[in-house]
Parts: sequence; structure tokens; C-alpha cells
Amino acid sequence: MPLLIIESLDVCLRRHDNIESFRLNIVNTPPTAKSYAVSLLAGRDYSRKQIQDKLVKKDYELADIEIALDECEASGYLNDSRYAESLLRSHIYKGHGVIRIRQAMSLKGLSSDIISQVIENSDCDWFELAKEKAIKKYADKPIVDYNDKAKRIRFLLGQGFDYEQANYALTINED
Repeated sequence: MPLLIIESLDVCLRRHDNIESFRLNIVNTPPTAKSYAVSLLAGRDYSRKQIQDKLVKKDYELADIEIALDECEASGYLNDSRYAESLLRSHIYKGHGVIRIRQAMSLKGLSSDIISQVIENSDCDWFELAKEKAIKKYADKPIVDYNDKAKRIRFLLGQGFDYEQANYALTINED
């Protein structure tokens, strides 16, 4: 809700027939691009691109959108690096590999520079994460034949691990 400065109740009542029409005027005032962006960011983090897309859908002017996004970044409400780190933690918790995480971050509108920087700064052991994912999925079931191993590798590849990580996870799991 935009901040309105009310001079006095007398002035308000002179401009409006009654206090109810004044209240309706406040309710019908559309929020500015910045106030809408801040209200979205109050709930959770978004990337700059996501907020921009939401503001475009609400039919705000592109110039107003850019100003609002710049102000949100300057205030610290909007930070793509922070959002990328949060997204990385979330995907690691789900047991996803680097390839899937890169794709998800790219779909959220994060730049490749930020994605690379966040993944490089992560202390995650991707081989061990692949191993944990394989153990969680297949528990104590030994690999029966080549087709079973191929199925497990395809599963790990689909979770975003590369072939070396998937193979490591399954060879350790065989022992």
C-alpha cells in the first residue's frame, strides 16, 4: 500500500463527499512498481529477472521497472548472488547435481557468471552427494546386471550428476 500523506481530516473531507469515498480512493490506488516489488521480496527472495517478469505482467512501464529494480538492489532487498546461494543450498539438500543446478539457476534468470561463482564457492563434494543419492534411492539392493547398472546411471544423470560422479556412486555402492 503506498504511503499517503494526509494533510488534515478537514482537507480530506473537502476533497471528498465523505470519509467512505476517501477510503475507497486509498484502496483503489494502484501500488507503484517499487512497492509491488518490495511486497514480493518481503515473502521470499527472487532473481532480478523474475521480479522484472512479474512487474511486466502487471503492466508497469519499463522505465519504472528498471528504476524500481535498481532501488531494490541499492537497498539490499534484491540480490542475485544471495538468491543463487539460497537456490544452491536448496538443490543440494534435494540431492541434485551440478548440471541440474546450473539449469535451474539459468531458468530463474541468473547470469552464468553468478552461477559459476556460486558453484565454485560451494564446499559440496559432488561425488559424495551422488553416492548419498544412490544409497537413498537403492538402499541395500545390489546391482544385478548391466541393465540395472545402466538404469541407475541414467537416474543419477537425470539428477544432474555427470557420468564420472554417477559411476563413482555406484562402484562405491557395489563394495
